[in-house]
Amino acid sequence: MNKKISLLIKYLISFCVASAIFFLAIDLRDIYIETDLKQIYRFLADGFTIPGVVFICFYLILWFSNLGSFRGIGYAMKHAISMLIPMNKKKHETYSQYIENEKKVNGFGFLFIIGVLFLLPGIIFTILYVLYN
Repeated sequence: MNKKISLLIKYLISFCVASAIFFLAIDLRDIYIETDLKQIYRFLADGFTIPGVVFICFYLILWFSNLGSFRGIGYAMKHAISMLIPMNKKKHETYSQYIENEKKVNGFGFLFIIGVLFLLPGIIFTILYVLYN
């Protein structure tokens, strides 16, 4: 039961963030005073596409990170920071030890689902924008 509630909270928060990005995108374009239907389709297409693409990109970054794409950068940054801290008593960690201790991010599929849910209306409004005379 606890996992279902935490999953629901993840979906709810990400949906609220995507909705906020949507409303920000359409509000910046002054959709409320626009009378041309073609422009309204364009504004709605942009409003839905922006959060959809952002959430799908976040998902892809986490997915590539789990595959190990950013291991070298993470190790170099951790090593550089540990060298700059003067009173660091930690023993130096080799790259192979760093990879063994690395934690993977799990349970981020909701980002992809929310992204697709916002991208689909964006595609539909883009098609309506293109087909509208």
